[in-house]
Amino acid sequence: MNKTSNAYVLVFAVAVCVVMSTALALTANALRPAQEAAAEFDRQKNVMLAAGLIRDGDRRPRAELEQLYAQRVAPRVVDTRTGEVVDGKGPKDVEGLNKAAAKADKADAHRYRTVEIVKDEAGKLAVIVLPISGRGLWSTLYGYLALEADGDHVRGITFYKHGETPGLGGEVENPQWTALWQGKRILGEGGQLESVTVKKGKVDPSRAEEKAHFVDGLSGATITSNGVTEFVRADLRAFQPYLARVTKS
Repeated sequence: MNKTSNAYVLVFAVAVCVVMSTALALTANALRPAQEAAAEFDRQKNVMLAAGLIRDGDRRPRAELEQLYAQRVAPRVVDTRTGEVVDGKGPKDVEGLNKAAAKADKADAHRYRTVEIVKDEAGKLAVIVLPISGRGLWSTLYGYLALEADGDHVRGITFYKHGETPGLGGEVENPQWTALWQGKRILGEGGQLESVTVKKGKVDPSRAEEKAHFVDGLSGATITSNGVTEFVRADLRAFQPYLARVTKS
């Protein structure tokens, strides 16, 4: 074949594309297990950060942290309608459970969700870690909200995935800001859900309501702040039947 012909150039280009795309596909498939394992480890760390089992910047080996998670944290699949734990089911079953539920009622597309139970060294319930997610300004934010065993006081909060603006809405992952959530209450004096509000501006500690249920706003990120307020309240509302059950047991 004439190497200067258009046909030769076209065949050569197609061959190179096929070889490269095949190599990339094989590489991606080979790396997928490692990538999934890394993503799961990052998720576990965020659960433990929210629960106070580890601190930000913990330098312990990965194997040690994975062992800590396995020893102290246990996932539970919850029916958010009834608050009951679904026995014999794990996180990998949630998608199938929700698909089946949605066939009967589209409103049940997110009926089943996974919570993380953290036990103390004596094996007693210490922390309840709830998944939280919702819209900010530019993206959907994903994180965890940890509650004390009383189902009222906040132990901690983390955000592990979002696309908010660095230095503005991206400050949701700043440890100095997330630390403001510690000790806040999600229930009112009558036991009703109050949640936690991200205030525009600074919290006034002289006002009992703000001291108990508000945190400082994110400077220059009003929409992100409002989004966090809204989806945290919505997720807490969804988990109320479960929290009522687990805190009474």
